Amino acid sequence: MKKLFIMAMALVSTTAFAESFKIDTGASTILWKAGKKIGTFHNGSIKFKTGTVDTDKSGSVSAAKIVVDMKTIANEDLKEKAEYQKKLVDHLSSSDFFDVEKHPESTFEITSVTPKAGSKDEFTVKGKFTMIGNTQDIEFPAKISADKSSVKGTATIVVERLKWGLKYGSGSLFKSLTADKIINDTFELSLSVVAKK
Repeated sequence: MKKLFIMAMALVSTTAFAESFKIDTGASTILWKAGKKIGTFHNGSIKFKTGTVDTDKSGSVSAAKIVVDMKTIANEDLKEKAEYQKKLVDHLSSSDFFDVEKHPESTFEITSVTPKAGSKDEFTVKGKFTMIGNTQDIEFPAKISADKSSVKGTATIVVERLKWGLKYGSGSLFKSLTADKIINDTFELSLSVVAKK
């Protein structure tokens, strides 16, 4: 029995993560960009709440879970028009979009990280992205570097919002909308992640 226990512990130790890092929420950023069919765009930011990144014994990222504070949605391009800026942020926070009172957090969990052939820092990341209570698979290219003290990564993600039930202003669903009212069915998230011990 004792030998079996020792063997089991040895197996666990060989499969355990080599290192675990915490997201530095002050050094990490999420920038968003969304637009209308007529070509106008808004942009802003959202803040990380918490997160962890794990690497395996080879130093490669093997797992991660990131939590985003949806109540921190902010706008940048309307800074000189405070009234319109507040109106936009309030609308994005409402049930028409992210319903932040009901769903104050979004999460992302990595399911796989695959290196790109011929590159040391380019990867294909796959995972589960939960937004407004809806979880969908997502895949995107990323640049990642890791050492014993930190993990850093950048990525631009194109989110197909209809998959998460974000239907407001979609010309694909509401055919009677005029062009100036149609919001694109995709928006961009640009991530810069820094995780430290």
